[in-house]
Amino acid sequence: MPTQHGHAGRSGVEKAPGGKSAGAVWSGPFRRFPFVVDGVSPPPPPLPDTVRTGPSGPAHDTEERAAVGGKFSRPRSKRGRRPRAALAHVPRRIATPSARRGHAAATVLGVVGALLVGSVAFGGPTAGAGSTPRSRDSTPNADIAREFASQAPPIQLPPATAPPAPAPPTLAASPPLHSHEVFGFAPWWDLGNEAAFDVRDLTTLAYFSVDVNPDGTVNRSDSGWVGYESQALADLVSRAHAAQDRVVLTVTGFDQHVLDQLTSDPSVPNRLASTLIQLVSAKNLDGVNFDFEGNGPQDRQGLDNLIASVAGQLRGADPHWQLSMSTYASSAGDPNGFFDIGGLAPNVDGFFVMAYDMNSRSSPSPTAPLTGPGNDDAVDVAEYSHVVPRSKIILGVPYYGYDWPTAGPNAGDPATGGPNPVTYSQVATTMASQHLASYWDQSSQTPWTAYQSGSQWHQVYFDDPTSLALKARLANTDGIAGVGVWALGMDGNDPAMLAALLGHAAPAKFAAGPSSGGSASGSSPSTSYSYQGVYNGATESLSPVTSPLPGGGQARSAGHLQSFSTNDPGFTCLSNGPPLPVYELQASPTTYVVQVSTPSYCASGTWQFTAPASSSPSGGSSGGGSSPSTTTPPTTAPSNPPVTLPPVTAPTSGGTTSTTKPGPLGL
Repeated sequence: MPTQHGHAGRSGVEKAPGGKSAGAVWSGPFRRFPFVVDGVSPPPPPLPDTVRTGPSGPAHDTEERAAVGGKFSRPRSKRGRRPRAALAHVPRRIATPSARRGHAAATVLGVVGALLVGSVAFGGPTAGAGSTPRSRDSTPNADIAREFASQAPPIQLPPATAPPAPAPPTLAASPPLHSHEVFGFAPWWDLGNEAAFDVRDLTTLAYFSVDVNPDGTVNRSDSGWVGYESQALADLVSRAHAAQDRVVLTVTGFDQHVLDQLTSDPSVPNRLASTLIQLVSAKNLDGVNFDFEGNGPQDRQGLDNLIASVAGQLRGADPHWQLSMSTYASSAGDPNGFFDIGGLAPNVDGFFVMAYDMNSRSSPSPTAPLTGPGNDDAVDVAEYSHVVPRSKIILGVPYYGYDWPTAGPNAGDPATGGPNPVTYSQVATTMASQHLASYWDQSSQTPWTAYQSGSQWHQVYFDDPTSLALKARLANTDGIAGVGVWALGMDGNDPAMLAALLGHAAPAKFAAGPSSGGSASGSSPSTSYSYQGVYNGATESLSPVTSPLPGGGQARSAGHLQSFSTNDPGFTCLSNGPPLPVYELQASPTTYVVQVSTPSYCASGTWQFTAPASSSPSGGSSGGGSSPSTTTPPTTAPSNPPVTLPPVTAPTSGGTTSTTKPGPLGL
C-alpha cells in the first residue's frame, strides 16, 4: 500500500488485516468498464521541480500537526498502531494519513482540470479543509484494517466443505489484467455479509487477507485464516467466477521486523512462493496481491529481490495469474521510501495505489482529495505515470471517511480532538435519517457535513458517488488501468457507489457550506472565471449557460470556436484540444452556443455569446479563423439541417443548503 499507513494488519498476536487490493496490468481492452479511452493516451506532462506544500498557517504547520499527533511524529508500537484520543460516541476504526512527496503545481491542474466536473461544476467552501503536505511512508491499509477489524465481532464462519468453482476457461486464459480494472477488496471481518457484495461489475476481487510470518510461511491461527478456510469465501469465489471476475489472495505483512526478515533471509523467497502456490491453487484463485507496508529505504532492494523471485515462481506455476502490489500514494515520487516502484514494476502486473488517508489529522480535511494544495490523486497519478506504464496503475479510492470533533460547524473551525473513521454506509444512513446538509469542498472535490451531538460540534469528510465518479473520470482521462476500492461492504452495498466507479454517477450540486472565515486548511478557488475564444476572426467572450436553451434547443451548426481559453481549472484542458463546435439558436439568430461533452472532449460544458449579424457564418461554414461573412445564411439551408442540442448542464456551482438543524450523527 502507499507509503502511508494502510492495511497494516495482524502480527504477533492476531493482527487486524488491512484490506487492500492491487490491480494488475492488462494488455487487452478493458472488460465492462464504460469509460474506455479511445486510442493511445498522450504521455504525461513533465512535472515541475516546484514542490507544492499547501497553504501556510496552523492547519498545515508540521510542528503543530506533530503536537496533535499528526503523521509526522506519530509514535507507533510494534504493530504500528498509532495512539489516538477517544472521540465522541463514534466507534474507533481507521486512521492514518497517507504519505506524499510534494505536489507538482499548475501543470497537474491543467491535466486534471478537465475531469474535475465534466458537465457539472460544484461550489466549493470558501474555507474548505485541505490535505496535508506530503510525508513519507505512512501505511493506510494497515491502520485502516486494524481499526475496522478491532470493531468487528469474532467471526464464526463454518469451514468450506468443497473448493470453490474454478474460473471459466475464457477468464483463466485471458491476460492477467484488463485494460480498465475495477478492483475490490473483501476483508475477512465482513465475509458474513458476502452474499450482499455486488461482484457483477468488478473485474478483480481480492480476499483480504492471510498474514505472512517472518520465515515466509503464513499465520494459520488468526481470523484471516479462518476466513480463507470458510465456506463464505468459497461461495464468494464461486459467485465472482460466475461473473467473470478474477479472485486473488492478498498476503499481508505490516510489522517492520517481519518485513526486515522477509527481505533479508535468502530462504524466504522459495518458501513464500511455494506457500502461495499451494494457497492459490487450493481455492481455485487467480493470483496474488502483495500488501507489504513498511517504512524507510532499508528494505527497498531486498523487497525488489523478494518480489522478483516469488513472482517468477508464481508465473512458472501459472502464467495467467494476476500479480499486483499495494503501494503508497507517494511512492512513485519518493526515492527514500519503502517501495522502489521502478524496480518492482517488471515483476508485477499492476500497482494498487492506496490514494486515501491523505488528510491532516490536526484539522478536518478530506481523506482522498482529487485535487488541492496538499496530497491529491492528480499528483499521485502523474508521478506514477512518469515511472511505470499507465496500464500498471490502479487508483485506490475509499468507501470511508473521518469524523472530527470541532469548535463549530463552519469550514475552517479547528478540531478539538483527533478523528474517528466512519464508513460511507454509516454516514449516508445517518445523513438521511437526520436530514443533514451535504456540502462540497471545491478545493478537494469531495463532500462533507456537520452535525451537533449535545454541545459538541462535529465535521465529517467522506467520499460519495459524486466524488468517486470524478476520481473514475481521472482514471479515464489519464488512461490508467482503472480504479479499486477499499473496501467492499463499507458502502452498505449501495449500488450508486459501484456505479460511480464505472463512471455512471449522476452529477450532484452541493452548497459550499458554512464558513468561519478563519484559518482554512484548503485554498479557496476563485469563483469568478472567464471564458473566451476566437470565432470568425474575432475574440468572443463566453458566458456559461445556466438555464434551458430557448426554443427547446433547436439550432444549426455554425462552425467552430478556435483558441478557447479560461482560468477555470475544470475546463483548461479544452485550451489545448480541437476547435469547439458552435451552434446558432433558431429562436435567437444572433445568439451562438458552444457546447461540448465527454467522451468526445475532455470536459462537458455549455457557453453562449452574441455576435453581430455581419459576422454570422454563411451556410454553416467552418467558422473560427475564417474571414467573417457579410451575409446571413438562409433560414432553411438544406445542407445544414437543424439539430436539437442536449439539455444544459452548467459549469457553475449550485445547490441549496438544508436549514434543518443537524441532529446527532449516530454512527
